[in-house]
Amino acid sequence: MRAVDRGLGRPACAILTGVRRVLPERAPPASADVRRVLFVKLSEMGALVLACPAFAEARRTFPNAEIWLLCFDENAEIAEVAAEFPRERIVTVPSKGVVSTLTGILGAIRRVRSLGFDVVVDLEYFSRVSAILTYLSGAPIRAGFHRFEAEGLYCGDLYTHRATWNATLHVAQSMAALVRAAAADPAATPLLKEPPPRLDELTFPTFHPTPADLASVRATLDAAGVPAGVPILLVNPNSSDLLPLRRWPEERFVALCRALRDGHPGAWVVVTGAPHEAALGGRIVAATGGERCASVIGKTDLRGLLTLFTLSRVLVSADSGPPHFAALTALRVVTLFGPETPALYGPVNDRNTAITAGLACSPCIHAWNRRVSTCTDNQCMQRIAVAQVVAAVNRHG
Repeated sequence: MRAVDRGLGRPACAILTGVRRVLPERAPPASADVRRVLFVKLSEMGALVLACPAFAEARRTFPNAEIWLLCFDENAEIAEVAAEFPRERIVTVPSKGVVSTLTGILGAIRRVRSLGFDVVVDLEYFSRVSAILTYLSGAPIRAGFHRFEAEGLYCGDLYTHRATWNATLHVAQSMAALVRAAAADPAATPLLKEPPPRLDELTFPTFHPTPADLASVRATLDAAGVPAGVPILLVNPNSSDLLPLRRWPEERFVALCRALRDGHPGAWVVVTGAPHEAALGGRIVAATGGERCASVIGKTDLRGLLTLFTLSRVLVSADSGPPHFAALTALRVVTLFGPETPALYGPVNDRNTAITAGLACSPCIHAWNRRVSTCTDNQCMQRIAVAQVVAAVNRHG
């Protein structure tokens, strides 16, 4: 994705900026006359959960419009389940392989143009690919984060409504404010010249498992040896292969599972994660001796994972998608932050406890460096002690 963005995105943005300055554009409709709104949010499942208030804001701001989403194919399920998008209103692009990604982008552009969107909101941060998609949609209103005088973040000048990236706002606030910017006067740059929504104003959907969901997860737990009715403590060692700096050492997860099991008599520790990490889950369980510890990695889909959250007491996770998914349920979460900051990317609820080492070099992954760090020694994660995490879990009972 970065190779396409860097190698082809820069010249394409420059050329399209020149084209934009020559060709006339459609007159923008009034908010009440907007019929279709498209959000562009290609990557990261957790970010789609954080974008839920922005989707709700769009429904209020453009009350007569259909709300659509353009994302990578692996994110369609979370968009359906958590963000409540009908499948027929999700346009997907493959993310595996340069050729398939480019082919998928071209196909997405054709489909988006045929649908005739009035508003496109680019929720990515200084991504050339998403800026190009936004411009080529043909929408007369195109809102996105613009670099203005910042260096090294060139994405051309392809938005009609240019918002500043405010690094002091939580991402959920920034995305909701960007929707408001799409309905504001585009001449009032940089947008948005009004207070952002407060964090306590932001609302998220609530996941309700069906009886079939509950029966399926119960069968999965039975197969893993977890008895019915026991307290379940979840541990998620996954931190996304895209950002390996967010990983906590494997041996710490082993020690954590042992400590949680020993400190909560009768409770079971259940390890979750991405399907390709089944071997990791197996190693962690084996290292604990297997007593009251099991792995369900690769044995639940997204609905199953959310259902498991409704049956559990707490989730301990490195910074990744599951803590955000858990915000759709009543589950308490302890999240380990290192190269990114919970002030911007933490789950938005009072059930989440963020743990960070608070190093001077953190956060080193952020919008201003395209989330690329030179760090090869993530002390920000390594200095988080098992005892800290156990204490955070125990504080909440």
